[in-house]
Amino acid sequence: MSPQQNFYLERWKQKMILELGKAGFDEYTKNLFLQGELFHAALESIFLSEETAAKEQGKDISGYLSSVQHVLKDISEVKALESAVQHETLQYLGLVDCVAKYRGQLCVIDWKTSEKPKPSLKNTFDNPLQVAAYIGAINHDASYDFQVSCGLVVVAYKNGSPAHPHFMDPDLCSQYWNQWLLRLEEYMDRN
Repeated sequence: MSPQQNFYLERWKQKMILELGKAGFDEYTKNLFLQGELFHAALESIFLSEETAAKEQGKDISGYLSSVQHVLKDISEVKALESAVQHETLQYLGLVDCVAKYRGQLCVIDWKTSEKPKPSLKNTFDNPLQVAAYIGAINHDASYDFQVSCGLVVVAYKNGSPAHPHFMDPDLCSQYWNQWLLRLEEYMDRN
């Protein structure tokens, strides 16, 4: 994380601890992570055509699933779900949510949940860097027999309002890739 984002995250955390108490904040963050995990599992079930499993899991996350319905209509040809990627040369790895076509373009798709609107890509903080890093890893990982040049960050909302899909074309992905390389270099220098 950039120092600025770290500052804002820490400030938010302290504000929430004041409101909820330490135990309340711990419970709140645990529930956020659990909802994210359930949402990802439900999407995986949908893509694997396991409709009943998705509906059973959807009890706590029905708002998120409603939120992404219009985006799911534009997704086809899923090539990878919750798939490990590794960039051996740059020595990093990650877990890609999804690789599929979005409106005909092969993309790394990163699913995010939020309680607050994130109508522009800027509102997603480091998510575009993460997508660019995944693209770089996939394109250098021999386990994958395809190349990806586009990304998509989809922000789903708990209240069910329409998700914001943020498409990243090859030029934008390239810009974020360069930022990712600088961030990675800073990290390597510190460690």
